[in-house]
Amino acid sequence: MNNNYGELETNNLMISRPLIEDIIECLRRDYLKPMKNKVIKLNDVSIIVKLEYPEDFLTDPLRTIKRKPASLLFEDVFSKGLLKQGRTIITASSGNFLRELALIALNRGFKIIGVTPPRIPYESLKILTSLGVNILHISEEYDLCPRETTVFYTRSLAERYRFNLVNIDQYNSWQNVMAHLYMTWNEIKDLGEIDYACIPLGSTGTFMGITTGSNLEKWDMKIIGVQPTKYHHIPGVHHIVGDCEWSPEIFTPLISREIVTVDDVDAYAGLIMLWKNGIPAGPSTGMTFIQAVKLAEKVKEGRILTISADSIFAYRDYVLEYVKEIKEQIIDRYPELAEEYVRYVEWLKKLPGLDQRMELIKKLYRVADEAGRVYRFDNEEDLLKEIKIST
Repeated sequence: MNNNYGELETNNLMISRPLIEDIIECLRRDYLKPMKNKVIKLNDVSIIVKLEYPEDFLTDPLRTIKRKPASLLFEDVFSKGLLKQGRTIITASSGNFLRELALIALNRGFKIIGVTPPRIPYESLKILTSLGVNILHISEEYDLCPRETTVFYTRSLAERYRFNLVNIDQYNSWQNVMAHLYMTWNEIKDLGEIDYACIPLGSTGTFMGITTGSNLEKWDMKIIGVQPTKYHHIPGVHHIVGDCEWSPEIFTPLISREIVTVDDVDAYAGLIMLWKNGIPAGPSTGMTFIQAVKLAEKVKEGRILTISADSIFAYRDYVLEYVKEIKEQIIDRYPELAEEYVRYVEWLKKLPGLDQRMELIKKLYRVADEAGRVYRFDNEEDLLKEIKIST
């Protein structure tokens, strides 16, 4: 397999400002085809797990739900003439969005800087730098709730060096919402009648896109936003509603319906349950799936949708270490998972290690000739000099 992101047929779209529908149709045709879904039966309830990556995830290991908004936001900024050769892209991300954006941007000749939060898995940083991404990593002492430092620091850098840096800001771009309204929502409609949907909260683009589509088309589907606790070990999702003063600008509580909070123990128990059913998901899917399981026990019948945003590929070491740390808590709360826990850990150990995964990335994707580097929050000038931005 070879993902030729650099050969995306967009030349005709760049002649004049294209309609969003035209861009999305082009993207969908070239490399955003829908993935398969899995159905798990719990008595008279069907839990539909919508996969956003291939069943054999190693065939396209970096594919996540963020491929949709990353593609659209890049093409939108490029078509407006804001992204010119010689400028560098900067973006705040906890991993998936940055990886997907890098696959496109680097193959189109643009350098990219990612500003990452404190608790991003180490292996995610290694994968990003292997693609050629330079990282400004926010350290623990600057960790606010839940992503203020990462997001606002990125915006301040982009404003300070506005002739050199272009901020592709997923938290404040309605193109993020539109990507999911035009793609994810349309894919959900093809599934037929859905009674409930458990949607993870990260940048909130997925949640807002699905909620907007459901409202516009007057679907009788109850949408539940699922968030982690304020301090958590579930990469890619954020505590949006409750103790925090800031939420992504694209999020509005006016149509937020119901928001529930799931803790780490429940989320990782859900991850083991998913694996038992043949789904090699990332941690955020465990969070939404366990909420769907609890809902299934309550409603007794119906169809519940969950979104599996990414696979285990970028989290193998992180998950292996953390499930060992909370083993007793998982088994105390879910004693029926004791044997499955052991099997799951053994399965994780057999997955490709970090070096093998990085080699796989080099084989499958066009990667930069030179690897990126990780810079500390307090030495941004070293990074800017490295990429030839005058300070």
